[in-house]
Amino acid sequence: MSYDALAEKLANRTRAGLSDALSDKLKIKSAEAFGAELRASNDGDKGMIGVYLLAVYVIDDTDFFSDGEIYWWSIPALLRKDGTASWSATYGLPNGAPPHDTGDLEWMTNIKLEDPPLLAVIPPDDDVVACTIKLAVYDDDGAVADWAKTMEAGYEALAACKQDGLKGVDNVLSPVREAIFKALKGQQDDIIVEEDLRLARDEARFGLGFIGAISRMKGRVYYYVKDELRTITAGPLTVAKGASATLKIDGEVKAGGRLSVFARGASKKGADVSCGILGDLTTDKPFLGDVLDAAKAKAVNEGIKVSASKGDASVIAFYTPPG
Repeated sequence: MSYDALAEKLANRTRAGLSDALSDKLKIKSAEAFGAELRASNDGDKGMIGVYLLAVYVIDDTDFFSDGEIYWWSIPALLRKDGTASWSATYGLPNGAPPHDTGDLEWMTNIKLEDPPLLAVIPPDDDVVACTIKLAVYDDDGAVADWAKTMEAGYEALAACKQDGLKGVDNVLSPVREAIFKALKGQQDDIIVEEDLRLARDEARFGLGFIGAISRMKGRVYYYVKDELRTITAGPLTVAKGASATLKIDGEVKAGGRLSVFARGASKKGADVSCGILGDLTTDKPFLGDVLDAAKAKAVNEGIKVSASKGDASVIAFYTPPG
């Protein structure tokens, strides 16, 4: 286990809207420097927590004659015990993806389960009591969004904010949101989802090891909270309609560990997926999460047999050991 993959994500200066000058303003360091900072931040057995976007399901793309052009963006900020907010390139920067053809009752296929977008990084510092992520999904109804210009505006607005000591997370989220919204001409577009996702330390340590959802009338957003050093990923596997496959966790699974499984359909028909003793997944409830008892830990050690009944599906599992 290492922070190498996370450090590479944080160090990426080729993201839309970034220049070397702007990257310097945001203090985006090399992967080696980020890796050293992440390792130095460990507090005993507690390491960095990553929050990732797993999937977006569009219920109503708001376009009558064609598929919608759906885009998403996110902005993270940390809240400390004294009520002040902070941001840092180490804790994740605004993220997003340009408009993508997605119709009613479809998954956004430009979000890859094998490489999910990073939304935020939460340090093990006990002074951090919550992480808030402003997360938005819109249907692009006006002129086609200039995505590089949009993200550049968001990054410039963030660089103009103090990195810490701000009175509340809105003093990070609001100016960056306003800059992104203005660049996108968001008033011309239709909201699928826009929400402040708040993850709190006192809620099972930010929901560590579990998948969460934001559900609205026009769409749903799914995210996963990962222990960057200890969480083990199995898959994703593609399971054809009527077929079965086995997800195997690398290493011993123990009672008390946290297991999450997610299934995404490949067609409008969705994908009902059976996970044996763990339960069933559907388009309306595409994930499960459990603190494993001895019987379920034994079953997972033998392999999670998944079968798809209504259509092809992509299935992924996450296991976080106890402790």
